Amino acid sequence: MSDFLVAAAERLGIPTDNSAGPETMPGAQLWQRWPRHRLDVAHDVLDKIMALHEEAVVVRNERSGGWRAWSGDWFHEGSFDDVVGALGVYLTDSERVIRSRDSFVADLSLRA
Repeated sequence: MSDFLVAAAERLGIPTDNSAGPETMPGAQLWQRWPRHRLDVAHDVLDKIMALHEEAVVVRNERSGGWRAWSGDWFHEGSFDDVVGALGVYLTDSERVIRSRDSFVADLSLRA
């Protein structure tokens, strides 16, 4: 599952796999690990996006039968998991750019 959805999930701290075993015991090994269903991951990513970005929108595209996501002037169309992943990546890239720009401006003001 290396794609927009996985990248968005990792950036937002959403697990992309399940595991079984005695993880609560120090030094114990997991018995098994397996990927979570894509739609479960997509719904968790969307929940996190909506909690952080109220202006983001994901809707069914009646004409194409697919899905559409947008935030501001940015939009993406495709399957549900694809648009949620693309939206998550877009929003986390935007946040990184904003944080980077803010720290650059703060750095410049400290030098002045």
